[in-house]
Amino acid sequence: MLGVHTEKVEGGKLLRIKVDYNPESQLIEDVQMHGDFFIYPEEFIDDIEQLLVNLDQKDSEQSISAALHRLIEDDNADLIGVTPESIARAFKTALGSAINPPAVNSKA
Repeated sequence: MLGVHTEKVEGGKLLRIKVDYNPESQLIEDVQMHGDFFIYPEEFIDDIEQLLVNLDQKDSEQSISAALHRLIEDDNADLIGVTPESIARAFKTALGSAINPPAVNSKA
């Protein structure tokens, strides 16, 4: 199941996170992060996505944000236009929509 969340974060930058969730294995299989923000070095986005894939889906926004802060500090990376908190919030929302997709409104 694919969950997507797009939002304008504080400062007006666009952040979109896509989460590919397998309900059979109950595992996050892939995470993609896009938007008009900047990350330096550019390859660091792969590290963020990998961290999100490996998280326990029951982790709170606060624990995800803390893990992102540690990763950023350990790698001396810079985020411009997004914060660990905005990434954690968007990720949790996208994951929630992947796990519990909205009901399809069908009319016969």
